[in-house]
Amino acid sequence: MYIHLVAHSAYSLQEGLATPADLVQAAQAHSMSALGLTDHRLLTGAVEFVSACKQAGIQPILGLEIDFEHGPLQLLATSEEGWSNLCRLSSSLMLREIPETVCTLATLDLYSKDLIALSNIHLDELKDIFQDRLYVSLSNPSEANRLSDLARKLKLPTVITHPIYYLSPEQARLQKTLTAIRLNQPLKDISSNAMAPVDSYFMSAHEIETRFQDHPEALAATVEIAERCRFDLPIGKSHMPTVPLPLGVSATEFLRQKAFAGAQTLYGEITPIIQTRIDHELSVIARAGFEPIFLIVEEVLNYARKTGVPFSSRGSAASSLVAHCLGITGPDPMRLNLYFERFLNPARVTPPDIDTDLCSRRRDAVIQHVFDTYGEDRVAMVGTINRFRPRSALGGVAKAYGLESSKVREMVNQLPYAFWAKFEAAQEGQAPPSPFADLRISYPHHQQIFDDAEAILKLPRHLSVHAGGLIVAPNALTDLVPLMRSGSKGIVITQLDLESVEALGLVKIDLLGIRGLTVLGDVGEFITESKPEQYVNLVSALDDIPSEDEQTSQRVETGQTIGCFNIESPGMRSTLKEIHARSEDDIMAALALYRPGPLTGGLKDAFVRRFKGEEKVSHLHPALAPLLDETFGVILYQEQVLRIANELSNFSLAEADLLRRAMSHFDPGKRMQELQRKFVSEAESKSGVPSSIGERVWEMMAAFAGYGFPKAHAASYARVAWRSAWCKTYFPAQFMAAVLANWGGYYSQRVYLSEARRMGLSVRPPHVNWARGNFQVRNAALYMGLDQVKDLTRRTINRIIELAPFHSLDEFLTRVDPREQEAISLARAGGLEGLGTIPAILRRLESGWQAGQMSLFGWDDHADDWTLEQKVNAQVELLGVSLEAHPLEVVADQISKGGSISTADAAGRLGQRVTVAGIRQTSHRSRTAKGEPMLFLTIEDLTGSLDVIAFPNTYRIAKELLNSNSPFLVTGMMEMDTSRGEPYLRAEKVTKLG
Repeated sequence: MYIHLVAHSAYSLQEGLATPADLVQAAQAHSMSALGLTDHRLLTGAVEFVSACKQAGIQPILGLEIDFEHGPLQLLATSEEGWSNLCRLSSSLMLREIPETVCTLATLDLYSKDLIALSNIHLDELKDIFQDRLYVSLSNPSEANRLSDLARKLKLPTVITHPIYYLSPEQARLQKTLTAIRLNQPLKDISSNAMAPVDSYFMSAHEIETRFQDHPEALAATVEIAERCRFDLPIGKSHMPTVPLPLGVSATEFLRQKAFAGAQTLYGEITPIIQTRIDHELSVIARAGFEPIFLIVEEVLNYARKTGVPFSSRGSAASSLVAHCLGITGPDPMRLNLYFERFLNPARVTPPDIDTDLCSRRRDAVIQHVFDTYGEDRVAMVGTINRFRPRSALGGVAKAYGLESSKVREMVNQLPYAFWAKFEAAQEGQAPPSPFADLRISYPHHQQIFDDAEAILKLPRHLSVHAGGLIVAPNALTDLVPLMRSGSKGIVITQLDLESVEALGLVKIDLLGIRGLTVLGDVGEFITESKPEQYVNLVSALDDIPSEDEQTSQRVETGQTIGCFNIESPGMRSTLKEIHARSEDDIMAALALYRPGPLTGGLKDAFVRRFKGEEKVSHLHPALAPLLDETFGVILYQEQVLRIANELSNFSLAEADLLRRAMSHFDPGKRMQELQRKFVSEAESKSGVPSSIGERVWEMMAAFAGYGFPKAHAASYARVAWRSAWCKTYFPAQFMAAVLANWGGYYSQRVYLSEARRMGLSVRPPHVNWARGNFQVRNAALYMGLDQVKDLTRRTINRIIELAPFHSLDEFLTRVDPREQEAISLARAGGLEGLGTIPAILRRLESGWQAGQMSLFGWDDHADDWTLEQKVNAQVELLGVSLEAHPLEVVADQISKGGSISTADAAGRLGQRVTVAGIRQTSHRSRTAKGEPMLFLTIEDLTGSLDVIAFPNTYRIAKELLNSNSPFLVTGMMEMDTSRGEPYLRAEKVTKLG
């Protein structure tokens, strides 16, 4: 009998080709009772491997292959302590600034307990360390006799260690391609030494036994080792972090004290309803032992609050009153009828996700606080696995095959970015659509390239940092999880992905960075600086923003929300106008409505018609009225499904949430049929709902549960959106400067600059006398930052900021000492305004003037300045946008001759043919039912914006112009989009301007 002990999965990055599940399936097919996984340097696939083995009834053997001097060394764990030592050893090698490629004997000795070593080099030294846990590995039949003789001399046992890197012999060629990608070399230069050993496929026991028939003891040793390595990885066992507590106070009592203290502050009087709700939540939290999670998040966010880092909850955490009382979440779950069970269901106890958004620029300080407070050895960012996608797979393979870079780019650029979602959405057992189908037709001579690229899709490529997850452990993380460094910053991350980390029972908290909060933070900083006696820091200034304000309501209702978090897209602004949104609650509804499900399912249209009084609000049964009146009789939020199941029928809230989960996964199985019968029956007995009506209510719930939006999440985001709109209303210059400084959101910089101009703000190029690195406000004008000027180095930018102001060109050049090209770029961009006209400065610079080499005596610094068109062109080249004027102002004469009207006028001319001048603001391509390409776009002029639709015939002719940043004239018919209640221009002809 033989057992494979040395298998490399695809988590031996760009070496192995098989997933852990593939390897297990092969072992099962060959009737092997156990299987070893020894990935190179990393333990990333371990949990996935163990899970696959358990499902298949196969014993997992966990191991690691490390680079030893002159060859590899495989290590196998015999116990949980052995697993810990694998984690510690891998971490010690991968946490170096430059990961160590070769492990030393000293390092190995530190972490050798409960590990079996398989090697055929340095046997004397390894014997001293591992003693009876060292086996001489026989992997090559031609070397087996020699190594067996050596083992006998050293009194060491032998074992067969056939290495596996792929499943079948035919994949050897593909493994070479993968090696070429890993080494960034063409296939022709790849030597056999760089590749996996010959015949590294998954051989049957019979094949191995035939190859090593003269070494029965080494074959038997594989079974012996498998028995020695029999232990269970602690999957499912909880590892709650420890938190500092007052002397003699338990975590349960400490959380209770904090929750009720917060409730007293928030509500003044703790009513019986509040008391009961908090008691219930605390009891659920205590039974699950989740107090440390709440206490840690509360402490971390208190630090953020005290140090001026804006934050906001996301997801279902806002459903918890305890979280609200601790200051973790903003929205009031009592006022909004949010259910705790949506967040933490006692019938399905898994650690709660308390996801928090932070100001992206200030987020690193909060993360560092977590490391400092809870221990560098107990905290790490969660790792995530980046896989080969169509573009990276094709690019890597084509380069390995020696294609020229230009040809590789040409092919890759024809792949759609959105294809990956379709690939991943393919149902299990279904062949996913090929991303290379069209390319195979266009490039018939490169079929092998496409074959290889398709074969490596979804294989792990490298590890990086999860968007915001941090692990906090009770003890040293490396006791349970392997770590490594990632990225240029050397951030410590887990080698395991989120799913694996959670399977091991470790607690994750999410601290994500979003630009919307950075924008608010920048405005809050200005408010704080202007009123230092009123506010402790910017967070207290933002918390003081009123939830009701007439001017902000007017801005939201009219859709003047470009730049405002989550409510700035054309469709979102249209939705705000349609439902006359005037409050946080209205924004909450708009966020839930403007999503694919409600848009395509007709829910949004029904909501708007009923809102406007065009359609009567009706309910299938009067008992639904108090549950659905706030959303005009339609199910808009996931929480409404819980409420209906709970109040109409006899489901507990915990049962109702399980029902919602099952519905959202469209599970039509036997269990769902039982739930349906229970709902209909109990709705009749409890609420008097006839069974025929109960069936219809069930169908309505099932139809909307799949895309219902979490009300808690909508409430949290609506709060940030409202504050954004308030800041834009009362601090317009500071708000737009912050949007621009943080590189906006939905739109390009040019759109935000146009919006600033429409708001009456002056926008100026960066100037050496008062500019900083980024956008800033000065004398009610927005000044672009020096960072945006092409050709400027960091040294020169820092010197300008440090040494300003400058009273003459001579002083600027002498003190800053920029390179000639830097000075020319600054002058052309308008950054030396006041120190001479642009032509005069350029003449001096381009004639060889340098500081100290030529006198400025006789210099005419008042020579005629550039024309508007020259300034606009130079700014577009050097700054990426025109600050001097809107692009349409440059072609004003052509526009006046073209007989065009403004976008504002066009909106009121339904049914008329008009010509409008504009420039593309945003666009997205779509296809007709016949598959023909068409374009939806929004254009802008000096008065506003207008939606335009270019159907296939028009789009085919004007495609290049419509997708450019050049101004153009559009002629067509003004029509009404009845689904949104918004006018649009149906393009018939597009003409270039300028």
